[in-house]
Parts: sequence; structure tokens; C-alpha cells
Amino acid sequence: MLKKADIVLLILLLLLSLLPLFPWGLPPSACYAEIRLDGQILEKIPLTGQQGVQERPLTITQAGAQHHYLIRIEQDTIAVITADCPDKICVKTGSISKPGEIIACLPHKLIIEIKTAQ
Repeated sequence: MLKKADIVLLILLLLLSLLPLFPWGLPPSACYAEIRLDGQILEKIPLTGQQGVQERPLTITQAGAQHHYLIRIEQDTIAVITADCPDKICVKTGSISKPGEIIACLPHKLIIEIKTAQ
């Protein structure tokens, strides 16, 4: 048999478990995409507040060979649309928008990672 104190405790625990779901009025952090080749930063592209669709060709030269990518930036997201790598995992990854998410092209050592400006 539950007593009043047990019911109050259960309700309190239920409410506390829901706290992480509520936004706390923190301003959203500005995000940008960092494009790295073999660990070196090639470019930083701001994503927060991005309007419209922007497509950028990216050509990298590695070991005397050129590799071509087409990158699409659209409404706070970034994606690799076309690539000349053999497995196309970077294209299959799709668009990313959250800090910590990455797009990787391992054959060419290209990494695109979402980061927050702090």
C-alpha cells in the first residue's frame, strides 16, 4: 500500500527525470564546419544562420594526384554531394549539423567535422 509520502516521492522523481528534456534558455552556440586534410585545417565554414543553398567545389592534391569533391551547405547543414573516392562513404553519410558529427573520406584522409564557436 502506497502512502502519501511515497506518491509525492514518485512524482518528484518523475519530474526530476524529465528535467534534461527542457531547454534552459541557453543561447544556441554558433556552429561551423572544419575541413581537415591529413590533420591540417584547410577551411572553416560558418553554418549557423546559413541561408539558401551553397555548393563549393573542393580539389585536393595528394601524392601528385588530384581529388575532387562537391560540398553542399544548406540551412545549418553540410554534406558531400559528389566525390571521386572509390567507396563513396563520405557521400553516403549525408548531411550533418550537430557538433561532434563528422564526414570522413578515409582513402584521401579528408575529415569534415561540426564544431561550436566558443
